[in-house]
Amino acid sequence: MIALITGGTTGIGKDIAINLAKRGYDLLLVSRKENDLDYIKSVVKTNVRFLSYDLSSEDECFRLLEETKDLYIDIFVNNAGYGDIGRITNTDIKKEINMVKLNDIATLILTKEYIKRFIKKDKGRVLVTASAAAFGAAPYMSCYYATKAFVFSLMHGYHRELRNMKSKVKVSILCPGPVKTRFEEKANTKFMIKPISQEYVGKYAIKKMLKGKLEIVPGFTIKLTHLFSHFVPKRIITKVLNKSASIKE
Repeated sequence: MIALITGGTTGIGKDIAINLAKRGYDLLLVSRKENDLDYIKSVVKTNVRFLSYDLSSEDECFRLLEETKDLYIDIFVNNAGYGDIGRITNTDIKKEINMVKLNDIATLILTKEYIKRFIKKDKGRVLVTASAAAFGAAPYMSCYYATKAFVFSLMHGYHRELRNMKSKVKVSILCPGPVKTRFEEKANTKFMIKPISQEYVGKYAIKKMLKGKLEIVPGFTIKLTHLFSHFVPKRIITKVLNKSASIKE
């Protein structure tokens, strides 16, 4: 059994990889950098292979698909992504464009193709990391929240298509709130809500994915947030989230 995980050498992706290896899956870990690869290899007993790609490039996404076209992959985890925070007058448009390319364009290219491959054999699972950010909109992180809303909507649409064709392929969307990873450092922010551990998120995500859960929302507080997001207007959500994260000047 083989699992391919983008962003699989650090953060949530690392713990998703470890939990899949504990269940007997060989790992194909895709990232620009090896990061915690040595640690992963030291704690798992299955085969681990590192693939270096910059998935913010469309060409690199298609190159990954070409390299893996003859592999019998059982699980595809689309976890690569990043965020940013700042005032509209200060945020870097080039960084935001790159964020859209990685969070959305790469997700579209890779997820669609692996789902098509799974459909042909009528077997396979896809787990895509979105975020609780998909449930609303927030000032100062507008672009990041928008990218995750795209992912959330895309996967719900694919889920319905698979149901309509009575396919055995399963898709899941992971929507955590703040997680204690390197996200805060990379996004230049500090969460006001206490983050949960990436170890817990990784274990919880795999457990629910293998049970066929569509929306995977770790943590009681975020589950409540998800519930209320269905009934609260977006303008109210943006007001509530106005102080959910601080901007590091």
